[in-house]
This record gives sequence, C-alpha cells and structure tokens, in this order.
Amino acid sequence: MSRLRPIRNISLPASSIPDSSETRLLLPPPFRAFHAGAGDILQQAQAQVDQGAGTILWKNADGVLSLAVILEPGPPLVSRAADVDLGYVSALAALCDSLTHHGQPERRLVLHWPDRIFYDEAMLAGARWRVGPKGADGLPEWVIFAAEIIAARDGLDEPGLYPGSTSLAEEEFPEPAPMIESFASYLKLVIDRWSHEGPEAVLRRVLDRVHQHDALAGARIVDGRLQLPPLDSVLDETAWRDPARQGPAW
Repeated sequence: MSRLRPIRNISLPASSIPDSSETRLLLPPPFRAFHAGAGDILQQAQAQVDQGAGTILWKNADGVLSLAVILEPGPPLVSRAADVDLGYVSALAALCDSLTHHGQPERRLVLHWPDRIFYDEAMLAGARWRVGPKGADGLPEWVIFAAEIIAARDGLDEPGLYPGSTSLAEEEFPEPAPMIESFASYLKLVIDRWSHEGPEAVLRRVLDRVHQHDALAGARIVDGRLQLPPLDSVLDETAWRDPARQGPAW
C-alpha cells in the first residue's frame, strides 16, 4: 500500500521508550518497535504519526496483545484513494501469516471478513483501521493498522463455557516478541509482492483465508479485477470489541 519510508532519528516520550524486552526485537528495516503505554493502542499510534512509516507500537497487558503500525500511502503503490484500503489488506494478511506461522499446524486460521480472525473456529483477534487527513495529492498523509489479540482469558473460571473465543496462552503460542518480529517480516514481504505482482497478490493472501466468500458482499469485478467495498462501509469494531477490555470480547 505504501512505501515504508526511512524513519528519522527521533526522541520519544517516556511511555514509548523501548524496554529491555523490546530491544531484543529483530525487525527488518525500516520497522522500529516501541512499547506502548496504557490506553487505546490506536489512539497512541495516531499521536505518534510524526515518527514516520514503519513505526510499530505494541503492548501485552490485561490479557490483550495489542499492536499498531503506521504507514504512509504513496507512489508507486498508491496513486489513487481507492488503493489506500489495500494497506489494511496487506497488514491483515501479514497478521494472519504470523499467527499461522506460530500456531499449531493442525489448527486452521480463518478470516471472518473484514476484521475478525478465528483460530480453530474460535475468535482470537480483531483488526482496526484509521485513515489520516488528505494531503495535496489527495492521499492520506498516514494510515494506521491496529490489531488486538486475546492473549489470555485469566478471568474465566471455566473457559470451556466460552467456546466462541480462545487465547494465545490456551493455544500455546510463544511470547509476543517473535510474533511482532514475524508480523513485520510478513508485512514487508506482502508489500514487496504487491509492488512486483500487483494488487491481486495481496488480495489472494486474504481471500484464501476468508471463511465464506459471500462475506465479501459488496465486492465487484472492475476491468477484470476484484475490487473490495470501501473499508469505511464494512468495518465495525463494535461488533467484536469490548472497549472496557480494549480487546476482543469473550
């Protein structure tokens, strides 16, 4: 969706200074990861958009692993507003690839379009998206992809009574660091394939995981290519998110 432009040397507020665990993250350039403070991960990322494309904020708190990545739409990948949504698709594909990579091979990961990820038929994560103001070229100055993953359901005495959701801990996923690393690597790979193979390469990575293709209601074929409905017409985080927990509802 975007060029991941080089990131400037910057000073961050204390709440975003890397902690000891974060310094061990091995990320491909130009990604840089910082630990987020308390509060909504999407709002924190928006407050840091001047740090540039490739900035990742993440935290693992209160049973939710949250991450957000800042991107900057622009040529050569994005030249018109309709292409901006492919940034969301790219990041969503990268998140799915990362979860599949670290999950159990016998478990199936399925995407309930447009923003819910199910693992072995139980909800594991939800995705969010925010688009910044338009610049002189008519494209957003920045976009943010955020994801909130159920890390643990410690508040449940009997998790089996809530089969509609699951958690990283229950499914024996690793600690957050390697998953953040692989998310960045997969996102760079997806964007690279987009640049070499076109938008279809991005769409295929998502369509292969969609639970029901009729969930793409509103999509249409334009000039022989699949065109998804605008994200602002289909995204609805109130359908899956618990604001009090700042993550997917159980």
